[in-house]
Amino acid sequence: MKGVHAVADEVSNQRASDFRVAQEIRRLNDEWVRAFVARDVATLDRIVADDFTFTYPMEGDDKSQFIADVESGAVRVEDMGRENVEVRVFGATAVLTCRDTAKWQYKGRDFSGTYKTIHVYARRDDRWRLVAIQSCHVS
Repeated sequence: MKGVHAVADEVSNQRASDFRVAQEIRRLNDEWVRAFVARDVATLDRIVADDFTFTYPMEGDDKSQFIADVESGAVRVEDMGRENVEVRVFGATAVLTCRDTAKWQYKGRDFSGTYKTIHVYARRDDRWRLVAIQSCHVS
């Protein structure tokens, strides 16, 4: 049976680890936003997992369609702000929630507004990869 100090040390170590993971996810999130706005498909390809899915108001919901839409200019993001960013860590999975304000178009149609967004990251091959996004328009 573990002593009280050993359990407290484990809890402290886990919190420190979760904090480091949350910082890494926030960094990846910032990188993803910059790449999305700049249409930097190489960076998006590196961050996004091959089995990625994106639920949003555009066509297609897998990595190849998302990257193709960004690369072709079918998706054009003029500005994107992200606030109320929170990260929760669940072992090899991390969930980032936020509120986005974006000025963007898809195939000429304006989708500008405010969104509540969830990004799900999974730890694979010693690196974090974005595996899913759910984005819901709220205004």
